[in-house]
Amino acid sequence: MTILKVLNSKYPNKTAFITGAASGLGASFARLLAENGWSLHLSDINIASLEALKVTLKEAKEVHTYELDVSDKLSFERTVEAIRKSTSQIDVVINNAGIGDGEFFQNYKPDLWERMIRINLMGVYYGCHYFVPWMIEQSNGTIINIGSAAGFMNAPGMSAYNVSKAGVYALSETLYHELKSKNIHVSVVTPTFFKTNIMSQAQGSQAFVHFAEKQMHHSTTNAEEMALTVLEHAANGKFHIIHPKEARRAYFFKKWFPSLVSRKFEKMLSKFLRK
Repeated sequence: MTILKVLNSKYPNKTAFITGAASGLGASFARLLAENGWSLHLSDINIASLEALKVTLKEAKEVHTYELDVSDKLSFERTVEAIRKSTSQIDVVINNAGIGDGEFFQNYKPDLWERMIRINLMGVYYGCHYFVPWMIEQSNGTIINIGSAAGFMNAPGMSAYNVSKAGVYALSETLYHELKSKNIHVSVVTPTFFKTNIMSQAQGSQAFVHFAEKQMHHSTTNAEEMALTVLEHAANGKFHIIHPKEARRAYFFKKWFPSLVSRKFEKMLSKFLRK
C-alpha cells in the first residue's frame, strides 16, 4: 500500500471526484486513493467499465459512480448536484477525461476539431466551473487538470489536440493565481507519452495514431507512476507538474533551444509526408 501522507493529512475528510476514471490514468488515481481509504466519486462515459473498476476498490471508504460525457454541460451539472446530495465536502477534483488524435490541419474536419475542444478543454472547464464555487464555500480544495506536453510542444499533425491542451494550461494558470488566496490549489499536469489508452477514440490519421501508440509502447512510465507523482506534487503545492523525464527534457529544450525543437519537428513532418 502506498500511503499519501501529505495529501491524507491535508484532507482528513478524504473525498475526491475524478473524470475519465474507468481506465488509464483515471483508474490509477482511483486505485491509489482507494488504497488510502478515500471516498470516491468516479465518472466516465463508459459506465460498464467504471462499474467493473468499482468492485475492485475494496479499500475505499465508499465509491459512487456516474455515467458522464464531460462535454455535456447539463450532464456535468446533474452529476455535481448528485455528488452534493451525498457529501458536504469535496477535497480533490481531478479533471482527467480526454482523447487523443492526430491529422494534418487541412484534413482534420471541423466536427472533429469541435469534438476535441468539447472533450479536452470544455470538459476541464466544466469540472472547474461546477466545483470552484463549492471549494470557495468550504475555503479549501485542490484541482488537478490533466494537460499534456503538447500544450507547449506544438508538433505538426496535432493542431486540435495542441490547442485543447494549451487551453487547459492557460485555464489552470489563471485559476492558480485567482484561487490561491482562497486556500484552493490548482495543478496542471503536462506529460509526454506514457502507457495509457488515450488514442482509443481517435478518428484522424492512422499514421499519427500508430506513431502515438508506438511512443506509448516504448515508454518506461506507466499510469500508476504518473498518478503517484501527480498526487504527491499537487499535495506539496506544485503548480506545473512535468513528468516523466521525457516531458522535463522537452520543456527544457523548448524553453532554451527552440531552434532544435523546430528542426526536430521538421524531420517529423518529412517522415509523415513520405508515408
